[in-house]
Amino acid sequence: MNAVPMMKRVQSDFNPAWWVRGAHLQTIFGALCRTQPVPAYTRERIETPDGDFLDLDYSAKPAVMETASGPLIVMLHGLEGSSRSPYILSLIEAVHQRGRHAVVMNMRMCSGVPNRLLLTYHSGKSEDLDSVVRYLKEKFPSRPLALAGFSIGGNIILKWLGEKGEEAKKWVRTAAAVSVPYDLMLAVKQLDRGVPRYLYSPLLIRSLKKKVLEKKKRFPDALPYERLKNCRTFRVFDREFTAPLNGFRDETDYWTRSSCRHVLSGVRVPALLIHAQDDPFYPGDLLPGGIFETSSHLRPCISRYGGHLGFLTGTGSPWLENRILDFLTGS
Repeated sequence: MNAVPMMKRVQSDFNPAWWVRGAHLQTIFGALCRTQPVPAYTRERIETPDGDFLDLDYSAKPAVMETASGPLIVMLHGLEGSSRSPYILSLIEAVHQRGRHAVVMNMRMCSGVPNRLLLTYHSGKSEDLDSVVRYLKEKFPSRPLALAGFSIGGNIILKWLGEKGEEAKKWVRTAAAVSVPYDLMLAVKQLDRGVPRYLYSPLLIRSLKKKVLEKKKRFPDALPYERLKNCRTFRVFDREFTAPLNGFRDETDYWTRSSCRHVLSGVRVPALLIHAQDDPFYPGDLLPGGIFETSSHLRPCISRYGGHLGFLTGTGSPWLENRILDFLTGS
């Protein structure tokens, strides 16, 4: 039996700014300090096989993108994000500076328009990424696709790559995933206790509740909406709403089937995995080190500091954005 080739580890040279050295400071200021203007997106709505829709935001006119060369970068935002999230806008700006093009996939309910169906987006909804990748490859047949995902967007990308295996090479050349919650059960435990429970979770859960209440207007008898007021943790929210809305047996079934960790061994496309050991959402001791050490396709880039989607340097240089684009574009 042949030995499994060792992965190509990517050395992290990230150094945090002196004024944002802590995990929470990196996480908070990572969002506050990425203040790029919203580009003049061109929006396109595509239909999904189940009768819903997804809104795609292009960084340039599709006609311009059709005749361009180089990889088209497909971006996926994190929980309660969109094409207007600071980390997306910052990467879009870096893409523009390099003369490249990108398209942002807004997950269902995240484009500013409620989706049609009762179901929602969730942390493992890789079938929507599948629809988008197939559509874009047909629309831009001469351009290779590269994927970039943040937090649950990264989980979805890695889950899709693992599910597709060798087949993914037909559509995608490279991928990058940042601050991924590889095991959703462990991630929820982390968010439901300590500092994250009081600093981050209330904002995210409040935003999710608003979207569930939007469902009440069109599906008044579908869910126990009165239980929303008692949702204070992700465990309760996922049990009462995420799981039943999306056809899972319960919250454990949802977390298990939606976590990319279980299919990482199937990834056959070079994938850069950027993560900070001090990530308050998913700290380094939870990382799936075994598969990191044996896969020839996963390229972990693990920094001691950086928080969750932070990675702010003291030089003003967009370290995270440059790392992603250097890998995805080969430059």
